[in-house]
Amino acid sequence: MTIASLKTKDNFDGNGSTENFELPFMFLRDEDVEVIVSDLDGIETVQVLGSDYTLTGAGEQTCGECHMNRKLQSGEILFVRRSPALTQEADYLENGAFPAASHEAALDKLTMICQALSERLDRTISLRISSAVEGLVLPEPEADKLIGWNASQTNFENKDITDFGQVTVPIPVSMGGTGAKSTTEALDHLGFGAIGMAVACCGSGDEVLETIAPNGKLVQTVSGCLLKAAYGDEAQVHTGTDLFELTVERNHIAWTLTAESQFTDVALPYDGTYVFHIYPEGNDLSLAAFYKTDGYQVGPSPLAGEIRVVVEQYNERKTILSLQNVEA
Repeated sequence: MTIASLKTKDNFDGNGSTENFELPFMFLRDEDVEVIVSDLDGIETVQVLGSDYTLTGAGEQTCGECHMNRKLQSGEILFVRRSPALTQEADYLENGAFPAASHEAALDKLTMICQALSERLDRTISLRISSAVEGLVLPEPEADKLIGWNASQTNFENKDITDFGQVTVPIPVSMGGTGAKSTTEALDHLGFGAIGMAVACCGSGDEVLETIAPNGKLVQTVSGCLLKAAYGDEAQVHTGTDLFELTVERNHIAWTLTAESQFTDVALPYDGTYVFHIYPEGNDLSLAAFYKTDGYQVGPSPLAGEIRVVVEQYNERKTILSLQNVEA
């Protein structure tokens, strides 16, 4: 018996100077040894016999040596393992001689093959010996899917994360989410309310105000840009004599009057502040009684170059905060 050791692989750390590495196992041919280098990022690359490394000591019980054609740097790792081809090359002739050396060499190779297979099996996932499950098959890879047991718990299948019943969408606050499908709802669930949107849209040069949120927390808001983060900087263009047909998509609306008009009620998608830049073009504009005011604001003038109206929506209540007649 010449294969007395169970060791079939080893690894060596690079140090920037070593090129020769002693193999801890016997091998019959150079092709029976696999050499792999793991780089600084952990990426493993199979080395090529002859161009990347050479071997000495094939067939010798004193093992052998791997000579790398470059010095491995610190942080690189060299892996060597015995992996003989799964073939039987000993040919015994009928009524011929039965030489001990040939017979023992064939047994040596079979032992090496068994050890190589055992080494691979040791690195695979297996069921406990008492398990009755058999014939497990992994499904074909599918992007953004997880692998889980099927309903009968007999095999694997690709699943969405929500299929496991542990996570719901939207993700609740208790699991690190917001439990919401909209920005306003998310801020409310996190205890800020719609006023918290101002934090996301603060910019240099904006007037910063201190405001108390519904939960009692101090929140920084920005006058005139509460919805800037949601809508951007460009104004939405509108033409007509009222706001009934307007679907608000921005927090700044540029409205040109085409005749005598009324500032009617309009659906606003978020609580916050909206600015209407109204160009009267000599036409009268009246304000619908629906809007709340402080009772002291001036009325819109048809002679103004621009009528600037600031509306705030909060808790389903719309208030005209200010109205300015800007000179032409």
